[in-house]
Amino acid sequence: MNIKVDLLSALLLLFIGFSSCSLFDKTEPTPAWIRIEKIDLVDNPSVNEGSLSNDITDAWVYIDDNIIGMFELPANIPILEEGQHQLLVGPGIKVSAISTLRDNYLFYEAYETTVNLIPGKVLTVEPQVRYRDEGVNYLYYVVEDFEDSFIEMSAISGSDVSILRTTDPQYTFEGKGSGIVRISDTTSAVGFRTSENIQFSINGKAVYLEIDYYTEFDLTIGLHIDNGPLSAQTLDYLTLKASDSGDIKWRKVYIALTSVLSRATNFQFGYVYFVPNINEGAPKNGVVLIDNIKIMSQI
Repeated sequence: MNIKVDLLSALLLLFIGFSSCSLFDKTEPTPAWIRIEKIDLVDNPSVNEGSLSNDITDAWVYIDDNIIGMFELPANIPILEEGQHQLLVGPGIKVSAISTLRDNYLFYEAYETTVNLIPGKVLTVEPQVRYRDEGVNYLYYVVEDFEDSFIEMSAISGSDVSILRTTDPQYTFEGKGSGIVRISDTTSAVGFRTSENIQFSINGKAVYLEIDYYTEFDLTIGLHIDNGPLSAQTLDYLTLKASDSGDIKWRKVYIALTSVLSRATNFQFGYVYFVPNINEGAPKNGVVLIDNIKIMSQI
Protein backbone atom coordinates (compact mmCIF):
# COMPACT_ATOMS: atom_id res chain seq x y z
CA MET A 1 0.00 0.00 0.00
CA ASN A 2 2.75 2.44 0.89
CA ILE A 3 4.48 1.72 -2.42
CA LYS A 4 1.30 2.65 -4.33
CA VAL A 5 0.89 5.85 -2.35
CA ASP A 6 4.51 6.83 -2.96
CA LEU A 7 4.16 6.10 -6.67
CA LEU A 8 1.02 8.20 -6.92
CA SER A 9 2.71 11.04 -5.05
CA ALA A 10 5.71 10.93 -7.38
CA LEU A 11 3.48 10.98 -10.47
CA LEU A 12 1.53 13.91 -9.02
CA LEU A 13 4.71 15.89 -8.34
CA LEU A 14 5.97 15.15 -11.84
CA PHE A 15 2.70 16.39 -13.33
CA ILE A 16 2.85 19.57 -11.27
CA GLY A 17 6.46 20.10 -12.38
CA PHE A 18 5.55 19.83 -16.06
CA SER A 19 2.58 22.14 -15.54
CA SER A 20 4.77 24.73 -13.80
CA CYS A 21 7.27 24.67 -16.65
CA SER A 22 4.52 25.29 -19.17
CA LEU A 23 3.30 28.26 -17.15
CA PHE A 24 6.63 30.04 -16.66
CA ASP A 25 8.76 29.00 -19.65
CA LYS A 26 6.92 31.16 -22.16
CA THR A 27 8.79 32.42 -25.21
CA GLU A 28 9.98 36.02 -24.87
CA PRO A 29 8.79 38.34 -27.68
CA THR A 30 11.41 39.35 -30.23
CA PRO A 31 11.88 43.14 -30.41
CA ALA A 32 12.39 45.25 -33.49
CA TRP A 33 15.42 47.54 -33.22
CA ILE A 34 15.92 51.20 -34.07
CA ARG A 35 19.52 52.37 -34.50
CA ILE A 36 20.35 56.07 -33.96
CA GLU A 37 23.98 57.12 -34.34
CA LYS A 38 23.46 60.85 -33.81
CA ILE A 39 20.94 63.66 -34.13
CA ASP A 40 21.84 66.52 -36.48
CA LEU A 41 20.84 70.15 -35.91
CA VAL A 42 19.90 71.91 -39.16
CA ASP A 43 18.96 75.48 -40.05
CA ASN A 44 15.47 76.83 -39.51
CA PRO A 45 15.17 79.54 -42.19
CA SER A 46 12.30 81.16 -40.28
CA VAL A 47 14.42 82.21 -37.28
CA ASN A 48 17.73 83.89 -36.48
CA GLU A 49 19.15 81.12 -34.33
CA GLY A 50 22.82 81.92 -34.84
CA SER A 51 25.35 79.09 -34.90
CA LEU A 52 24.21 75.49 -35.28
CA SER A 53 26.86 74.22 -32.87
CA ASN A 54 25.31 71.68 -30.52
CA ASP A 55 25.96 68.83 -28.12
CA ILE A 56 22.93 66.56 -28.51
CA THR A 57 23.86 63.58 -26.35
CA ASP A 58 20.60 61.64 -26.02
CA ALA A 59 17.51 60.50 -27.87
CA TRP A 60 14.13 60.62 -26.14
CA VAL A 61 12.16 58.01 -28.05
CA TYR A 62 8.38 57.73 -28.35
CA ILE A 63 6.27 55.25 -30.33
CA ASP A 64 2.69 56.39 -31.01
CA ASP A 65 3.09 59.07 -28.28
CA ASN A 66 4.13 56.45 -25.71
CA ILE A 67 7.60 56.97 -24.27
CA ILE A 68 10.05 54.12 -24.80
CA GLY A 69 12.88 55.79 -22.90
CA MET A 70 15.91 58.07 -22.98
CA PHE A 71 18.97 56.61 -24.70
CA GLU A 72 22.54 57.95 -24.78
CA LEU A 73 23.81 58.15 -28.35
CA PRO A 74 24.75 56.15 -30.29
CA ALA A 75 22.02 53.70 -29.34
CA ASN A 76 20.28 50.49 -30.37
CA ILE A 77 16.71 50.80 -29.12
CA PRO A 78 14.45 47.73 -28.67
CA ILE A 79 10.80 48.21 -29.63
CA LEU A 80 8.20 45.54 -28.77
CA GLU A 81 5.95 46.49 -31.67
CA GLU A 82 5.70 45.52 -35.31
CA GLY A 83 4.28 47.06 -38.47
CA GLN A 84 3.66 50.75 -39.17
CA HIS A 85 4.07 53.09 -36.21
CA GLN A 86 4.72 56.77 -35.56
CA LEU A 87 8.25 57.44 -34.24
CA LEU A 88 9.12 60.64 -32.39
CA VAL A 89 12.72 61.40 -31.34
CA GLY A 90 13.37 64.28 -28.96
CA PRO A 91 16.94 65.71 -28.85
CA GLY A 92 18.40 65.39 -25.36
CA ILE A 93 21.13 67.44 -23.68
CA LYS A 94 23.11 67.62 -20.45
CA VAL A 95 21.66 70.46 -18.39
CA SER A 96 24.23 72.96 -17.08
CA ALA A 97 27.08 70.54 -17.96
CA ILE A 98 25.86 68.06 -15.31
CA SER A 99 26.17 64.55 -16.74
CA THR A 100 23.51 63.14 -14.42
CA LEU A 101 20.97 65.85 -15.28
CA ARG A 102 19.51 65.25 -18.75
CA ASP A 103 16.55 66.79 -20.49
CA ASN A 104 14.68 66.80 -23.78
CA TYR A 105 15.77 70.27 -24.99
CA LEU A 106 12.54 72.16 -25.56
CA PHE A 107 14.05 74.75 -27.93
CA TYR A 108 14.72 72.04 -30.52
CA GLU A 109 11.81 70.52 -32.41
CA ALA A 110 11.46 66.76 -32.22
CA TYR A 111 11.96 64.53 -35.23
CA GLU A 112 8.88 62.64 -36.42
CA THR A 113 8.47 59.92 -39.02
CA THR A 114 6.54 56.72 -39.75
CA VAL A 115 8.54 53.49 -39.38
CA ASN A 116 7.86 49.88 -40.32
CA LEU A 117 9.02 47.74 -37.40
CA ILE A 118 10.03 44.13 -38.08
CA PRO A 119 10.88 41.87 -35.09
CA GLY A 120 14.55 40.92 -35.14
CA LYS A 121 15.45 43.55 -37.73
CA VAL A 122 17.47 46.77 -37.19
CA LEU A 123 16.11 49.98 -38.72
CA THR A 124 18.66 52.84 -38.90
CA VAL A 125 17.13 56.29 -38.43
CA GLU A 126 19.00 59.56 -39.05
CA PRO A 127 17.06 62.31 -37.22
CA GLN A 128 17.41 65.96 -38.12
CA VAL A 129 16.04 68.64 -35.80
CA ARG A 130 15.96 72.44 -35.80
CA TYR A 131 15.21 75.32 -33.44
CA ARG A 132 11.49 75.90 -32.95
CA ASP A 133 9.87 78.92 -34.60
CA GLU A 134 9.97 82.14 -32.60
CA GLY A 135 6.80 84.04 -31.83
CA VAL A 136 4.16 83.29 -29.24
CA ASN A 137 6.14 80.74 -27.22
CA TYR A 138 9.86 81.20 -27.91
CA LEU A 139 12.34 84.08 -28.15
CA TYR A 140 16.03 83.80 -29.16
CA TYR A 141 18.71 86.41 -28.63
CA VAL A 142 22.17 86.01 -30.18
CA VAL A 143 24.25 87.99 -27.69
CA GLU A 144 27.62 87.68 -29.45
CA ASP A 145 29.12 85.50 -32.18
CA PHE A 146 32.32 87.54 -32.77
CA GLU A 147 31.74 87.63 -36.53
CA ASP A 148 32.53 91.36 -36.81
CA SER A 149 34.87 93.77 -35.09
CA PHE A 150 32.20 95.30 -32.85
CA ILE A 151 31.93 93.27 -29.62
CA GLU A 152 28.87 93.49 -27.40
CA MET A 153 30.91 92.40 -24.38
CA SER A 154 33.19 94.22 -21.98
CA ALA A 155 35.38 93.80 -18.91
CA ILE A 156 33.64 93.89 -15.55
CA SER A 157 34.58 96.68 -13.15
CA GLY A 158 38.04 96.18 -11.69
CA SER A 159 39.25 93.69 -14.30
CA ASP A 160 42.86 94.12 -15.46
CA VAL A 161 42.17 92.65 -18.90
CA SER A 162 39.38 92.85 -21.47
CA ILE A 163 37.76 90.35 -23.75
CA LEU A 164 38.93 90.81 -27.33
CA ARG A 165 38.04 89.36 -30.71
CA THR A 166 40.59 87.00 -32.22
CA THR A 167 40.82 85.75 -35.79
CA ASP A 168 43.82 83.52 -35.04
CA PRO A 169 42.83 80.09 -36.45
CA GLN A 170 44.17 78.23 -33.42
CA TYR A 171 41.81 80.18 -31.15
CA THR A 172 38.78 80.48 -33.47
CA PHE A 173 35.95 78.02 -33.02
CA GLU A 174 34.12 78.69 -36.30
CA GLY A 175 33.41 81.52 -38.70
CA LYS A 176 35.52 84.66 -38.72
CA GLY A 177 36.38 85.04 -35.05
CA SER A 178 35.95 84.13 -31.39
CA GLY A 179 36.33 85.90 -28.07
CA ILE A 180 39.58 85.64 -26.13
CA VAL A 181 40.74 86.70 -22.67
CA ARG A 182 44.51 86.46 -22.12
CA ILE A 183 45.62 86.03 -18.52
CA SER A 184 49.21 86.40 -17.33
CA ASP A 185 51.11 86.31 -14.04
CA THR A 186 50.63 90.08 -13.76
CA THR A 187 46.82 89.80 -13.86
CA SER A 188 45.36 90.50 -10.42
CA ALA A 189 41.64 90.56 -11.32
CA VAL A 190 39.72 89.41 -14.37
CA GLY A 191 36.13 89.12 -15.49
CA PHE A 192 33.95 89.92 -18.48
CA ARG A 193 30.25 90.33 -19.16
CA THR A 194 27.60 90.80 -21.78
CA SER A 195 27.34 94.52 -22.46
CA GLU A 196 23.66 94.46 -23.30
CA ASN A 197 21.12 94.73 -20.49
CA ILE A 198 18.96 91.72 -21.30
CA GLN A 199 15.23 91.44 -20.67
CA PHE A 200 15.15 87.87 -19.40
CA SER A 201 11.86 86.03 -19.04
CA ILE A 202 11.03 85.76 -15.32
CA ASN A 203 7.61 84.10 -15.43
CA GLY A 204 8.93 80.70 -14.41
CA LYS A 205 9.32 79.55 -18.02
CA ALA A 206 12.57 78.01 -19.22
CA VAL A 207 15.56 80.29 -19.94
CA TYR A 208 18.85 78.86 -21.22
CA LEU A 209 22.26 80.33 -21.92
CA GLU A 210 24.12 78.55 -24.75
CA ILE A 211 27.86 79.01 -25.25
CA ASP A 212 30.82 77.36 -26.93
CA TYR A 213 33.94 77.66 -24.81
CA TYR A 214 37.45 76.53 -23.96
CA THR A 215 39.07 77.59 -20.70
CA GLU A 216 42.38 76.99 -18.97
CA PHE A 217 40.92 78.34 -15.71
CA ASP A 218 37.85 77.36 -13.73
CA LEU A 219 35.20 79.72 -15.08
CA THR A 220 32.34 80.95 -12.89
CA ILE A 221 29.18 82.09 -14.67
CA GLY A 222 26.49 84.16 -13.00
CA LEU A 223 23.84 86.83 -13.38
CA HIS A 224 23.87 90.47 -12.34
CA ILE A 225 20.26 91.55 -11.78
CA ASP A 226 19.04 95.14 -11.66
CA ASN A 227 16.04 95.31 -9.32
CA GLY A 228 15.10 98.94 -9.95
CA PRO A 229 14.77 100.83 -6.66
CA LEU A 230 15.83 97.73 -4.71
CA SER A 231 19.42 96.55 -4.33
CA ALA A 232 21.02 94.83 -7.31
CA GLN A 233 21.90 91.17 -7.01
CA THR A 234 25.06 89.38 -8.16
CA LEU A 235 24.31 85.67 -8.30
CA ASP A 236 27.04 83.13 -9.08
CA TYR A 237 25.40 80.14 -10.72
CA LEU A 238 27.90 77.47 -11.75
CA THR A 239 31.58 76.92 -12.47
CA LEU A 240 32.87 75.27 -15.61
CA LYS A 241 36.02 73.29 -14.92
CA ALA A 242 39.28 74.10 -16.66
CA SER A 243 40.43 71.85 -19.47
CA ASP A 244 42.51 68.92 -18.24
CA SER A 245 44.80 68.92 -21.29
CA GLY A 246 46.91 71.39 -23.21
CA ASP A 247 45.02 70.79 -26.44
CA ILE A 248 42.34 73.32 -27.34
CA LYS A 249 39.11 71.33 -27.31
CA TRP A 250 35.96 73.43 -27.53
CA ARG A 251 32.85 72.40 -25.63
CA LYS A 252 29.17 73.27 -25.92
CA VAL A 253 27.14 73.92 -22.80
CA TYR A 254 23.43 74.56 -22.18
CA ILE A 255 23.04 76.49 -18.91
CA ALA A 256 19.58 76.56 -17.34
CA LEU A 257 19.05 80.04 -15.86
CA THR A 258 15.43 79.56 -14.81
CA SER A 259 16.11 78.84 -11.15
CA VAL A 260 18.62 81.66 -10.66
CA LEU A 261 16.23 84.18 -12.27
CA SER A 262 13.55 83.10 -9.81
CA ARG A 263 15.74 84.52 -7.02
CA ALA A 264 15.41 88.07 -8.35
CA THR A 265 13.61 90.35 -5.89
CA ASN A 266 12.30 92.91 -8.39
CA PHE A 267 13.78 92.06 -11.80
CA GLN A 268 14.14 94.89 -14.32
CA PHE A 269 17.00 93.69 -16.53
CA GLY A 270 20.37 92.00 -16.19
CA TYR A 271 23.53 90.68 -17.74
CA VAL A 272 25.59 87.49 -17.71
CA TYR A 273 29.12 87.62 -16.30
CA PHE A 274 32.10 85.28 -16.54
CA VAL A 275 34.88 85.22 -13.92
CA PRO A 276 38.00 83.04 -14.38
CA ASN A 277 39.52 81.75 -11.15
CA ILE A 278 43.11 83.04 -10.97
CA ASN A 279 43.59 82.32 -7.28
CA GLU A 280 46.27 80.09 -5.75
CA GLY A 281 46.55 76.81 -7.62
CA ALA A 282 45.44 78.26 -10.94
CA PRO A 283 47.83 78.55 -13.91
CA LYS A 284 49.99 81.67 -14.11
CA ASN A 285 49.31 82.17 -17.80
CA GLY A 286 46.54 81.04 -20.11
CA VAL A 287 43.44 81.88 -22.09
CA VAL A 288 39.68 81.76 -21.90
CA LEU A 289 37.95 81.36 -25.27
CA ILE A 290 34.24 81.84 -25.88
CA ASP A 291 31.88 81.96 -28.84
CA ASN A 292 28.21 81.83 -29.87
CA ILE A 293 26.68 83.30 -26.72
CA LYS A 294 22.89 82.97 -26.96
CA ILE A 295 19.90 83.43 -24.68
CA MET A 296 16.94 81.13 -25.39
CA SER A 297 13.66 81.97 -23.62
CA GLN A 298 10.29 80.35 -23.36
CA ILE A 299 7.70 83.15 -23.15
